[in-house]
Amino acid sequence: MAKKKNSLSSDMQVRAPVVAIMGHIDHGKSSLLDYIRNTNVVDSEAGGITQHISAYEADHNGRSVTFLDTPGHEAFAATRERGASIADIAVLVVAADDGVKEQTIGAYEFIKESKIPFVVAINKIDKNGADIEKAKNSLLEHGIYLEGMGGDITFAEVSALKGTGVSELLDTILLAADVEELQGDRNALATGFVLESTVDPRKGISATLVIKNGSLKNGQYVLSDNNGAPLRIIEDFAGNPIREASFSKPVRVVGFESQPRAGSDFTVFDSKKDAQKFIKEIEQMGGFDKEVTDTETTNKVAIPLIIKADVQGSVDAIRHQIAGIKSPTAYYKILLAGVGEISESDIKAAGADKEAVIVGFNVPTAKNATDTAETYGMSLKSFNIIYELTEYLEKILEERRPRVVTEKTDGSAKIIRVFSWTNKGGVIGGRVKEGRLELGAKVKILRRDRQVGTAIIRELQKGKQDAQFVEMDEEFGSRVDTRFDIAEGDTIEAFRVIEE
Repeated sequence: MAKKKNSLSSDMQVRAPVVAIMGHIDHGKSSLLDYIRNTNVVDSEAGGITQHISAYEADHNGRSVTFLDTPGHEAFAATRERGASIADIAVLVVAADDGVKEQTIGAYEFIKESKIPFVVAINKIDKNGADIEKAKNSLLEHGIYLEGMGGDITFAEVSALKGTGVSELLDTILLAADVEELQGDRNALATGFVLESTVDPRKGISATLVIKNGSLKNGQYVLSDNNGAPLRIIEDFAGNPIREASFSKPVRVVGFESQPRAGSDFTVFDSKKDAQKFIKEIEQMGGFDKEVTDTETTNKVAIPLIIKADVQGSVDAIRHQIAGIKSPTAYYKILLAGVGEISESDIKAAGADKEAVIVGFNVPTAKNATDTAETYGMSLKSFNIIYELTEYLEKILEERRPRVVTEKTDGSAKIIRVFSWTNKGGVIGGRVKEGRLELGAKVKILRRDRQVGTAIIRELQKGKQDAQFVEMDEEFGSRVDTRFDIAEGDTIEAFRVIEE
């Protein structure tokens, strides 16, 4: 985890990390969360918890940590699809007596795709049959390189049953949070994610919100998509009524018109009137989460986009230009497209998503909008020529889109004779069956149609003359570098890896 260089502005403050516990179902995730809840939550709060809101705050050495105890929740997948994440840090739990399992790999892939910093908790170290070194090696075999084993992934050895090592794990989590330099502006209107929503027969529709920036308080209005609720009843994780809350806090809000989607953003407004004005503007621009042009978005990465222009005709022209920007693996998802200067509220429409792109055409940018975009690490740029704006968006899409890696076969040859051989390779003779072989090519070694290794063609001769290549039906001699054996009757197949 690289150290970030951003310094805190006058309005920005350090905020507590939001942490997700992930891993195999039988490796003690729930037990670990229960232990932390029972020992690190203030007694008066822990004893008073009367509801389950899938999130709670714990205290360690005077610092707060918010834990989410539904890491498999659809909210995580929903936010990941748009390149964001509810959690700031993940803890990957692996049992010392079991090692890496299929669900562990799935959780690790999820963490990688979500780009969440993570630490490893090797749990159940007190159990009979526990083998910590074997568990570490199991992680290593799956590309999870721990500190001291060729990598920089921090870890802690714990027993969720006895509490051994849990304090050290919390230290590790807070260290990871320090590296990330998590920040928030307490004076801003709250934004964040919906973790889950429920229907109570007595209270009505409520939602658990995780605040990622800003603050909310009684008398304001919360909006998720076009679904809102007045902030009259706010509860903390323990079910206690509160009047306000700030970043990194999980809260329950009662009074939504319908159930908000898990993983959807929420934004707080000073009044319902302000929220309704915002809804009207969004609907005039095409509605919430309206996607641009590329209708085939399945399995593609969505890059959030905000457009501001001088007149509606310019907005339409820019939309038309974006329609021509195609990529096999990514697309622009328009969050907001409207007329007027780029304001701070426009930036906040993208939440705190650093992947968001904001472009302006013939409009100014408010100073606080520039500062907010820089704080969140968003791309913000203005233009006065549409094709330059289009070229910029094409460049961003090309830079950020996931690459598709394919293999291309250039030719193959049957090995007729092996002249000499060492443990570093040797000299062979053969005949080209298909295509061509070139000097310097990388080849697969095939034996009875099964790959047994690879080699590189270092020298190539045709008719006792040095050659750059040999083609179909031509015989050749070659010196190859490889640590694998090549036998008479084998096939070598030249291939290239192409990134598209």
